[in-house]
Parts: sequence; structure tokens; C-alpha cells
Amino acid sequence: MKEKFLETSRSVLPIVIVVLIMNFSLSPVPFSMIISFLLGSVAIIVGLAVFLMGIDLSISKIGSLVGNFTANLDSIAKILLCGTFLGFIISVAEPDLLILANEIKDAIGLNVQLIVMIISLGVGIMVSIGLLRIIKEISMPKLFLSIYIIIFILMALSDDLGHAIAFDSSGATTGAMTTPFIISMCIATSALKGSDESEDNSFGLVGVASTGPILAALVMRIVLKGSEDVHVSHETINFIIKSITDATFAIVPITIVFIIMNKLYLKSSQTKKILIGIIYTYIGLIIFLAGVYGGFMQLARTMGDMLSGSKILPVVGFILGLVVVLAEPAVYVLSKQVEDVTGGSIPAKRIMISLSIGVAFAVMLSMMRILNENLKLFMIIVPGFLLAIILSFRIPKLFVGIAFDSGGVASGPMTATFILALCQGASNTPADGFGVISLVAMIPVITVMILGLLYKEAIK
Repeated sequence: MKEKFLETSRSVLPIVIVVLIMNFSLSPVPFSMIISFLLGSVAIIVGLAVFLMGIDLSISKIGSLVGNFTANLDSIAKILLCGTFLGFIISVAEPDLLILANEIKDAIGLNVQLIVMIISLGVGIMVSIGLLRIIKEISMPKLFLSIYIIIFILMALSDDLGHAIAFDSSGATTGAMTTPFIISMCIATSALKGSDESEDNSFGLVGVASTGPILAALVMRIVLKGSEDVHVSHETINFIIKSITDATFAIVPITIVFIIMNKLYLKSSQTKKILIGIIYTYIGLIIFLAGVYGGFMQLARTMGDMLSGSKILPVVGFILGLVVVLAEPAVYVLSKQVEDVTGGSIPAKRIMISLSIGVAFAVMLSMMRILNENLKLFMIIVPGFLLAIILSFRIPKLFVGIAFDSGGVASGPMTATFILALCQGASNTPADGFGVISLVAMIPVITVMILGLLYKEAIK
């Protein structure tokens, strides 16, 4: 616990320092809001430490057990059904997606639960395809090329708001709960295959899963266009009750699934330890979300409003992006698992530096979009993913999976709350504020692939 506490303190404190400097030098906010922000920061440090410890004890192990079970099923149909169900249930419970769905509802008027269900179905379908890719040893670059061809066709049929919602949904579904579960599932399934490429196949499932929300949300926008009238209602909430509610929805579904599957099929000898870990995860997530809702979102939206139209907005975005990713829980999970799977040849620190640089440029570009209404999201997204796909054919196979997974983990709770709220505050309309999560989910893919190129050259 002491180690986790020190780890999270080193991650969150830079954000606190940057925000305080911004407050006193650029756009001062009420003192009471600063106090709430500082109390929220303490809650995030404590909650994140408890949460990460719980993840180590529970969610990651459940993902491994379920991955072994799924890979051992005796038919492709059963694997696809099981993968779809598990991907759906874990995505419905993702707090980041619920937060984004409320923002989408304000922009286009569709029901929050309908939005969550449609996007989660996309996650489930792509999880099953990702598992099938591992079992059938399908080329990852070719799979992503095929998926993004379909995505680009659907983008041509949608509008700029549809693009932003779709790609933001992709980032929001791979959050604090979903990522460790899917990564563990992927590693377990790959190891069970026992092939020479098991290490290369240990990553990539998060990346494949995160394309599901893009496809689902684009179809949703085309078929169920929704209202064009933007209506925003950011009512005051009881952040303690909301934190408990969101954490409960995040933890309870996967807990019930584990208990039932463990009794019928898994028969784990570590059941007690896993359940204790779930309790730690639940408590940590409540504290973490209370800090985010109670301090971060309100301050971010207010600061964004004060900086609206300012030419220094991209600089502020770059600085915040540089440090905010370090507070994402899933970043630690992925970085540590990369280090473990590669036997330390790819240190966790290098992955985190690559992600931090990528997110900094992503938030900066989002602020530039807000300032320049002629800069459409597709002008960045399409060339960006085309570059990523081209690079995927030129780097070591292991880095392809790590890179696409990195995009998902970089866009976690902090991005879905603090950065999204900052952009919404700085934009003229909520629709203009969308798109930041999508860029945060894309650009780290490219930066990690560049890291892969450097590794490839170093080996030569």
C-alpha cells in the first residue's frame, strides 16, 4: 500500500502544481473551488492507490481465469458468444462511458442508457473478434486495416459531431475497469495457445475492442441521428452519492459474473483473495471518483470557460496533457504488464513517457480545434490512423498490440472528466468540445509505434 501511495502521489502532484500555477498566473477561480480541488486531489491519490492494489488482487486475475476458460471452449461460436457477453457486461459497467453518455445526451438528445447499450454492444462484438484473432493467429496489422476501412466508409456517411462522438466513445470504453480485465484476458488466451508468437499476441485486444464503439456510435449517429438542438444541463450533483452509484455499477456486474462462473466452471483456489481484492477495488474507485467529481470537473470547466478564445489555450492543453495521463489508473496497468511480459526489455517508464508526450500533443490539437472551427476532426483522425496502420506493418509485432492498447488506456477517467470538462468549458458549444478523447486515444498509438521503430533500429 505504501508503494502504491508513493506511486500515485508522484503522478497526481504534477497536475496539482500545474493547475495551481495556471490559477494564480492566468485565470484565478474562487478560493472555495481551489480548496475543493485540493481535497479532490488527496482523494484521488488515496483512492487510486487502493484501487490499483485491488486491481492486482482481483480484476486482473478474473480476466486471466476468464481468458483461460474462453480459449478452452470447444467451438468458435461459443468463443464468440462468450467474448461478446463479457465485453458487453464490462463496458456497460465502465464509469467513463456513463460520463460521456451524459455529455452525448446533452448534445443530441438520445437516452443515456440507449447510448451505453449500443456502444457496449460494439465493444462486446469486437472483443470476440479480438479473441478469435488470437486463436486463429490472424495478422494484427491486416485486421486493423480491414476495420479502419469500414470505419472510414461510415465516417463518410456521418458528420463532424458523429465523428467526435464515435472516437470519443472509443476512448471512454477502455477505462479503469475495462482495460485491466481485457489485457489479462488477452495475455491468458495468448499464453494458452502456446505458440511461438504468444508474447506478440499478449497485447492488442484492448485496441481491437476500442474500435467497436467507433463502429457502433457511427451507425447510431447515421440511423438514430438525434436532435440537432443542443441542450446542456450541468446540474449540481451530490458527488458522494454519484461516486458510490457509478462504482457500484462498475463493480457489481463483473462480480456477479465471476461468482457464477467460478461456481460453475472456473473453480479458482484464490476465490477469497479475489473477493477481498474486489472490495479494495470498489472502495478505491469510490474515493477516486469522489475526488474527480468533487474537485476536478468543476474546476476544469470553470478554467476552460475563463480561457475560452485565448490564444494560449493550445499551450495550456499541451502542459496539462503532458502530466494528466500519469494519473490514469490503466496506464500503470498496461505499462507494468508490458514490462512483465517482455522480461523488462521494455521498461514501464518508457511506455509512460511515450504516452505522456502523445497525450500532450493530443490535448493541444483539441484546443486548436476549439479555436479554429475550420479544423475538422476528420482532418486529424483519418491521416493519423492511416499513419498508424502504415507503421504497424513496419514495427515489431509486439509493438503493434502495445501501441493500439496504449490509445485505449491513455483515455481513462482523468481524460473523460478533467480534460473533457476543460474543453467543454472552453468551447462555444458542447458539440465543439467533443473530440478530445478521440485524439487522446489516437496520438499515443503513433508515439508508441515510433518507440517501436526506435527499438527495431536499435536491434539492427
